[in-house]
Amino acid sequence: MIALSLLNGKENLMSFEVICIAKPDVNSSHKEITHIGYYESINQPKVIIPIEDAIKRIELYRRAFHVYIGRQIALLKVERQQDGRAFISTLPDETQKDNLLNLPLC
Repeated sequence: MIALSLLNGKENLMSFEVICIAKPDVNSSHKEITHIGYYESINQPKVIIPIEDAIKRIELYRRAFHVYIGRQIALLKVERQQDGRAFISTLPDETQKDNLLNLPLC
């Protein structure tokens, strides 16, 4: 499944499956992810956007993003470092790992 519909109050919010990430080094943490890749639809090519765009879309409730862990879905959330810089990670699940780091590089 590429996109799913979530309820955000009274509106439906589309959530897109993140399929890849870009970061400066393969050993970098989730705080250093620079881009995410996803498909907006089956008939469209992969979309790769800067992490800043993903953060804006999540914070403004215009888009949601998720990753699959087996049959489970982990939604992405925005977090902030002490210096105020934003980054994304997945909501905690039973793995206790950030599931974004298990995705292939874009």
